Amino acid sequence: MWWSCCTSKGDAKELLRRWMSLQHHITGVHRWEENGTEYRCFHQDLSAEEQRTKRWLKGNSPAFKALQAMIVDTRLIKDLQQMTLFKHTGQLEVFHNALLKYCPKRLHFQYPSMKARTMLAIMDHNENHSTKREQATTAAGLTRHNVVFEKQSKQWIARPIYVKTTQKFRDDLMDRLIQRRLDPTIRFKDASSRIQIPRLAANIALQTKPSKEEVLQSHTSRFKGPSEPL
Repeated sequence: MWWSCCTSKGDAKELLRRWMSLQHHITGVHRWEENGTEYRCFHQDLSAEEQRTKRWLKGNSPAFKALQAMIVDTRLIKDLQQMTLFKHTGQLEVFHNALLKYCPKRLHFQYPSMKARTMLAIMDHNENHSTKREQATTAAGLTRHNVVFEKQSKQWIARPIYVKTTQKFRDDLMDRLIQRRLDPTIRFKDASSRIQIPRLAANIALQTKPSKEEVLQSHTSRFKGPSEPL
């Protein structure tokens, strides 16, 4: 599927044809005819020994029928056409991870604050995009990697370590803010019309915190009455 998507060059029909050709390849058939046109697999011709030793599926076997049912599944075919541009959600997940630094899920923000924080996350992501950051190197000039265990593949893999992110956009933002504030031609609205960002509450309680004495007086245990001594 990966190969079909990355080599179809945006052609939905070609993507579908390459994906459907899997039905022939897995049975050891590398040349076939469809609607009077002859097709063949894109890999190099296999030698007689390679063709004999590979464990091809038999066309009438339960394994082949099960795999074929997955290949021609109508829902999969419909979704597969959306992969003509060969895009995936990797970069979106990277952005969402950066967004958590500015908008942690455990805190609630009002709309103006949420909008401003999201804008900061976008500027941070654009400045430190993974395709722009170079891979970190050791003192000897060797590229650095981090060995981690991947849950999906159940294997240890080496992930590249990139250079630290930069925050130059913050300095540029502050410079532009000061320049705008010092510009005498820009008129600012009065204080009453400005957006007031509320301070975050110390906890999630909806009522004012009472005194300790009031809490102790109203405390009721499941095992003893409110006035029983311990």
